[in-house]
Amino acid sequence: MSSARSAALAGAIALAGGCVASEEPADEAARAAGLLAAPELLAIDASGTWPATAPDGTPFARGWIDARVANRRYHKRVLAEVIAPHPAGAAHTLHPMAYEGTLGDGTERWGADTLELFGGDAAGPVMARVRLQHDADGDGVDEMVVTPWRRIAGVGEAVAPPDERWLTTDSPIDPDDAPIDVVFAPFEDPGATLLAAIDELVARQRAAPGERHTLHAAVFNVTDDELVDRLIEAHRAGVEVRVVFDGRKLRPWYAWYRGDDRLIEAGVPIVGAFRPGGAMHDKLVLLDGKRLATGSFNWEPGARRENHEALFTSGDPALVTAYAERFTALAGGPLVPRAAAADPAAARSVSFAPDEAPQRILGELIDRATRSIHVAMFTCKDVAYDGTSLFERLAAARRRGVDVWIILDHGVHEASEYRGVITEDDPADEWLEAQGIRVVRADNPRGPYASMHHKLAVIDGEIVVAGAFNWYFDAAYRNDEDQLVVRDPALAARVTGELAALAREYDPAWRPDDWPRVKVTFTVHDARTRWGDTVAIVGELPELGAWSPAAALRLDGATWPLWTGEVELPAGSHLRWKAITLAADGSTRWEPGEDRRTIVPTGVARAEIRIDAR
Repeated sequence: MSSARSAALAGAIALAGGCVASEEPADEAARAAGLLAAPELLAIDASGTWPATAPDGTPFARGWIDARVANRRYHKRVLAEVIAPHPAGAAHTLHPMAYEGTLGDGTERWGADTLELFGGDAAGPVMARVRLQHDADGDGVDEMVVTPWRRIAGVGEAVAPPDERWLTTDSPIDPDDAPIDVVFAPFEDPGATLLAAIDELVARQRAAPGERHTLHAAVFNVTDDELVDRLIEAHRAGVEVRVVFDGRKLRPWYAWYRGDDRLIEAGVPIVGAFRPGGAMHDKLVLLDGKRLATGSFNWEPGARRENHEALFTSGDPALVTAYAERFTALAGGPLVPRAAAADPAAARSVSFAPDEAPQRILGELIDRATRSIHVAMFTCKDVAYDGTSLFERLAAARRRGVDVWIILDHGVHEASEYRGVITEDDPADEWLEAQGIRVVRADNPRGPYASMHHKLAVIDGEIVVAGAFNWYFDAAYRNDEDQLVVRDPALAARVTGELAALAREYDPAWRPDDWPRVKVTFTVHDARTRWGDTVAIVGELPELGAWSPAAALRLDGATWPLWTGEVELPAGSHLRWKAITLAADGSTRWEPGEDRRTIVPTGVARAEIRIDAR
């Protein structure tokens, strides 16, 4: 540790255990916005720090803040906002405060007791303020009122940090109402989808520097250097880039997690959201108030190239607005109750955990299922609520004749090692099997820590359930999560195709006839062939020879130079393939270049793939 960092840390720790005299800098930004709380409504009462040591031996400081809050309403949302020195610059964090009792004068004590103050390479103060959701102007709409900034630890001049603009709900929302689409990793690259969207945003900003363009993201993990580079490029181009992380990722001893450091160093505004006992687990992105992206996809290299992941995109106005409001709340704005979140019959809806109980909507959908419930779930350990649970509802569906079938991640549910941590066998999957539910354990071979990371369900072939929400206690009651429900047979067919591809890879009992099939016609234009040659299609699926030229699909050259052939494939199958020429002299000529990639269409009986041979 550098001497400067040690000095900064020592300055923070030196204030341990006592109240800090208020050194309130001017808070003109808050006053100008009309959100500065009157002392009788909200005030910091006391604060302090104490020394701590990280698992790797790094010293840091923990802190606490107590606030005095007027008892004007029963349900309160109170947040501590902290800006502190960090090895990369300054860490901006949000911490929910908890009720700690009444004070007897019409006020209550609220506290945040586990602040993490990391120190840095230069001495500097730790600044804090408290935020309260309140209808400050009496118009029936809540705002966030704030105390003035004050120093709670550290040394140096106490200067109020600038108030960055974090309101997604006032971005230029103009949704395009496009259909919901989905990209599946690793066969496709969700990262490439996001990179293209960011590039388009940067191009718009550079073409019209005076316009406001926005990129607002709340993502659990951001470690992919290419995506971090694009965020920095967008920021430097003038795009309003705002990123919410899970606050634990700011810990300097998380050496593997460098995305936050790089963004801080580049001056990109980020917030680390801390959740007591839980995580900020969302993976949502809002692009210019027009497009939404969500799903299981974290911004990591392994998520792009190794894991099974899903990235859903949409311009649906209702969904964009719902996610925009949620981002605002994650970044410290008002949390607005939404009646729409409780409607499982909606054509498209989203519910957020923990306050909107996605498990209740999911339970109702399971109860209404009449034909099938097909699931791919990374963490599938049950959620108890209202005297019952998701697993009990699945078992009841199975007993009434619904086809219930679940793919889960082998590493989560079986005894395994993950980055040095040994886990025991989880009994949830065995319980499901005992109820007659078909369980497939996906042991992803693409990397030492590759996973089947989906959070997907298809119900009755018509309803898609997606998002970041895993089926277990923390997701329901501790984390920030989202669960998207879409009633769309075409999208359901697309997701069913992904489930079929997973089943084919991981289920020893896989039967192609169990899934809808498509007659696929391959047509290859190849005028280079000579008398006696045959063009064939070879690929990784058994129907295409499993990369063996001898077993490849041979095409008919009766309409030379066009070669055609037909094969039946499960809808949604992932194809890696090439055209080859089986020459008359017994040799085989392979197409040069990378494998061709195709996803068999869903919702159709026939499809055609036409190419010019390379």
